[in-house]
Amino acid sequence: MSIEAPPPIPTPARPWPALVRVPRDGRRWPGTARAAVAVALPGLIGVALGHDLSAATAALGAFAVVYGEGRPYRVRWRAVSVAAGVMVVAAALGAAVGSAVHDAASAGGSALWPMALVLAMSAFVAVAAFVVDALRIGAPGAFLPLLAVEIASALPAAGVPVGRIVVWTAVGGASALIVAMSGCMVRPRTPERGAVASTIAAVDALDRARDSTARRHAAVKAVHAAWQCLHDAGIAGQDHPLTRELLEAQDRCVTLLHGTVTTLDADGEDLSRRVPSPRPTVRFRLARATPLRGRSALIVVRLLVACPVAGAVAMGLGVARPDWAVITAAMILHQGPDRILGTYRAVHRFAGTVLGLVALAALVPIDPTGAALILVLAAAMAGIQAYLVRNYGLAMVFITILALLLGGLGSPDHLTGVTRDRLLETLIGVVVAVVVLWMVLPASYRRILDDADRRVATTVDRLEATRDRCEARELYRGLEFDLHSATTAALVAAHNDPEWTETRWARHHALNESGYRALALSGT
Repeated sequence: MSIEAPPPIPTPARPWPALVRVPRDGRRWPGTARAAVAVALPGLIGVALGHDLSAATAALGAFAVVYGEGRPYRVRWRAVSVAAGVMVVAAALGAAVGSAVHDAASAGGSALWPMALVLAMSAFVAVAAFVVDALRIGAPGAFLPLLAVEIASALPAAGVPVGRIVVWTAVGGASALIVAMSGCMVRPRTPERGAVASTIAAVDALDRARDSTARRHAAVKAVHAAWQCLHDAGIAGQDHPLTRELLEAQDRCVTLLHGTVTTLDADGEDLSRRVPSPRPTVRFRLARATPLRGRSALIVVRLLVACPVAGAVAMGLGVARPDWAVITAAMILHQGPDRILGTYRAVHRFAGTVLGLVALAALVPIDPTGAALILVLAAAMAGIQAYLVRNYGLAMVFITILALLLGGLGSPDHLTGVTRDRLLETLIGVVVAVVVLWMVLPASYRRILDDADRRVATTVDRLEATRDRCEARELYRGLEFDLHSATTAALVAAHNDPEWTETRWARHHALNESGYRALALSGT
């Protein structure tokens, strides 16, 4: 595709398929099983050793197991350990603030005390969302740490001391690490094999429907994800069977897209014989996210507006605990600035909560306790892991069950009141988030795209001017990162304002082509 004739601008998924579709995502059951075991193992052992149901709070630390999925064992231990540490901090924050609010309420203190929880949750998710977006961690992102804050804040009212919450969360984090690494001695290359197999499957799907834009992007995305997996495993630059297999799949994908292995992808995602560079360092990615005009800063601003407002409105309407309104608004906004996709998430959030409350009503007569409660929580965690990336609405069914059962260490005493409050809080959070999404800095996508394209142009110019090989190597690595940023910015702009994006599209495409041509000459 030439610069003079850029491809059509991309369009968002149609509402109905986007809301109800549950895409396939390779073999999900091993990760689903690990999520369930990470929750069940410490909880069942704790109950068997005579501890009370506070052992169930180990589930908060067990959330960390999700962050290791798909990662090679060489780096998985570090990802899960860091996530477990974050979960402990989140649980400690939630429990400390929740305990203060509960004590103040019991002593007849000010009715404004719950606002302390609202502000703590708002600050926490703003920081977490910034880091997640800057580092491009992907789903579930900041969601599970914020859920840990929300659930832990409810536990003091259920009679669980702060220290016990923190200890059991740490135990759950240790369980997550053990479970996540359990296969490394038996099948140490399973994550890498899975990534390559997923790429081959995505290319096969593209071969069956070559005109499908969704399958085209899925195949390109799978190739890049598999290379990052092999980089993390330390074998991307080696003559390894998996490397050869992935190169063959990549060549086949390029041939399907263009009929040649040398032509660039028409919509600006590089796919040629060249092996993609490993992701830049954490310091580099954080530095790229610090400008106040950038995407990460926009997410933070919207969160700091929506979360306190949602909590304050919930309190004004008489809800005793406004945390569900806060987490609803945060989960709609923290994944990115795309207003169309954000609106889809809002619908998912409300519909999933309603279905989750219906499912909870069916569980209340059973009143699971002891080991039965642990197993129900493990099953809910498995459902979250199975659907969080594939369909947020279905994941919300399990999230609602887990949050309400774990937050009260059992079935709610007053299901009608809980259902009424949760529905009201969800509606408040959804409305506030959608209003903020569409009204706060509504044209920011223009600035973000212009800045992203300008960064690409600057880096290409610097590459042409430099004669220092070390500097050039770092510039090439940064350029690939910036090109992906520019592509993401262009997609968001196209979804939100296709008419304006059309005026920038040819220039954006030309810059991407020049950037990827520079990468093709890098030899990396």
